[in-house]
Amino acid sequence: MHRAAKPLTLCALPLVMVRLAAAQTAPVAGPAAEAPPLEMVVVEGQHEGPRMWIVHKGDHTLWILGTIAPLPKRMVWQPAAVQEVLKNTQEVVPAWPSYGIGANPFTALRVYIEWRRLQKPPDHLPLREVLPPELYARVSALKARYDPLDTRLEQMRPMLAARQLLTRVFDASGLALRNEVQQEVLRLASRAGVRVHQDKLRIEDPVDVLKDVRATPLAGEIACLESVVTLLETDLPAMQARARAWALGDVATLRRLPHGGDPSACLSALATTERVRRLIARAQDDWLIAVEDSLVRNRGTLAVQSMDRLLGEHGTLAALKSRGYLVEGP
Repeated sequence: MHRAAKPLTLCALPLVMVRLAAAQTAPVAGPAAEAPPLEMVVVEGQHEGPRMWIVHKGDHTLWILGTIAPLPKRMVWQPAAVQEVLKNTQEVVPAWPSYGIGANPFTALRVYIEWRRLQKPPDHLPLREVLPPELYARVSALKARYDPLDTRLEQMRPMLAARQLLTRVFDASGLALRNEVQQEVLRLASRAGVRVHQDKLRIEDPVDVLKDVRATPLAGEIACLESVVTLLETDLPAMQARARAWALGDVATLRRLPHGGDPSACLSALATTERVRRLIARAQDDWLIAVEDSLVRNRGTLAVQSMDRLLGEHGTLAALKSRGYLVEGP
């Protein structure tokens, strides 16, 4: 992690965890059967991904690039279609807002101190003494298979162990959690001179937010970790299939495979205070507000959004249709 960006990223931990939770498919109860041999996602070379959705309001047009996480680690995204769209747009709307805590150095120091406290496991106990034996055995099996040299997991609190385990298993399976597609869109927009509608979600009380996260009940953290473990035991092949389908532009397969899922365990663990619930809700709602605002002001807008949030009867595309917009797409 880049040192200068650290305080900002740390106080946004609840939103980071929500985005990780949103990558989950619906969990299956109980431990998985013996795992099949490890198979990496092999989607190399340049791929365009799926076609964009097009939203019309009069003579104003919005293009939406749907992304997923995770994606194939070795894939090189070919952005020719986006480069063409950028010639006809005045603004780009990213999938998530940026986060701000102000420029006060004392606030940044207090955030860092609180983050250090958050790193420590409950009662300073190792993971094996915090988790139920059956869950600890499942965590250990995943660690031994995907990241046998790891020495940090044992000293993490359950919620952060879930994040670490998810990232390591994805990496070993040929998957990348970071949304490089959006980052490339923003780089292309900058080169083309297209402004970015980057709402800044100001976190007024970052130290208190981290204190709220640190006070998450242990039972909630354990439930979050168990949901991630079940995801990794049962749904890794489906996530690999979704990653391949995105790279190949196969939207029919993306619609058929599980998307969205049930992140309720991790969301419930985090959203135990009104302050954190408001922060999460604002981050989720701001994108649709920004998109509608851009549609009014611009002849052309390009937006990026997770397919998990776009698709389905309660997804953003359905919401736009219900508000009278004409939506065309793959």
